[in-house]
Amino acid sequence: MLLLNSIQNKIIFVAALDWGMGHLSRTAAIVQQLSKNNEIILFTTPQQVPFYSTLFPKLKQFHINSYGVNFYPTSNIRTFLNFIPFFTAILKEKKILNRFIKKKLRSDLIISDNRYGFHHPDIKSIFITHQINLPTPQWLSAANLIHQTLYKPFHELWVPDYEDTTLALAGKLSHPEKIKPNIPFYYIHPCSLMQKKHLQKDIDYLFIISGTKAERNYFEKTFESHAAQLHNKNKHLRIKIIGGYKNNTFFLAWKNFQETNELMCRSKNIVSRAGYSTLMDWHTIQEQTQTLYLTHTPHQLEQQYLYHHWIKRGWAQSIDNMLQ
Repeated sequence: MLLLNSIQNKIIFVAALDWGMGHLSRTAAIVQQLSKNNEIILFTTPQQVPFYSTLFPKLKQFHINSYGVNFYPTSNIRTFLNFIPFFTAILKEKKILNRFIKKKLRSDLIISDNRYGFHHPDIKSIFITHQINLPTPQWLSAANLIHQTLYKPFHELWVPDYEDTTLALAGKLSHPEKIKPNIPFYYIHPCSLMQKKHLQKDIDYLFIISGTKAERNYFEKTFESHAAQLHNKNKHLRIKIIGGYKNNTFFLAWKNFQETNELMCRSKNIVSRAGYSTLMDWHTIQEQTQTLYLTHTPHQLEQQYLYHHWIKRGWAQSIDNMLQ
């Protein structure tokens, strides 16, 4: 992360989107790097506080509003209706940030992981995203225009992926043919808190549940069913399911995140939805003896693209192959 190493002696405001754990964990990897030579001030929702407090106990935190969005795998209509307060939340976070700046809480740099309102015209503002363009069909092209309009006020884009297209974890999402509007963007490589550990593979299948609350509920039921099918074939399989609300990964914060790291390194097979942060974690810890099986949240176009991209590249297999 040469770009991050070049940032020195700055006061930096940081905020991450609160849709599940992914944006939080990848932003934490960036904070971990930047906090060595800069002063970091975090803007967090109540659900994010335990994670950051455990990982960065000395960093100041100030409250910011939640976006409160859910993806409903079984209902496009519910998902659409749930997105209606989205723009209100963006305006609200703008007001919160401006209020702090007016109180003369100084900042040299603002970093936003997919929080569209967390920027200021007089302070260099950076938007982190692996989706410079959304994978929308022609009839949904308006969504891409809205996305581009929302990140237009930022001064730079940071892309947590490789510049080399043959290595790009996000494929065309992070490597558009052209970018509109014309904003400087930099590839900062995949960002993960995970560490590779060469441990004995004593878990046959590890199911990882992630995403918004509605997605977690959906995959908890789905993965329990898949685990039962595997057990019916072989009673001796060692199977674990993590991240659901019965054994919640999110609220147990850093301690459980370290445990997740270890569990992933101990697993022969890992089963997950194609969430980008989970894919970056896998990319960081994987060994040749391990296999990744992917599925995706129904109706979520980004995950559908990543699912097919990873299988096409041979980096993962479809969950259907596991269940055959």
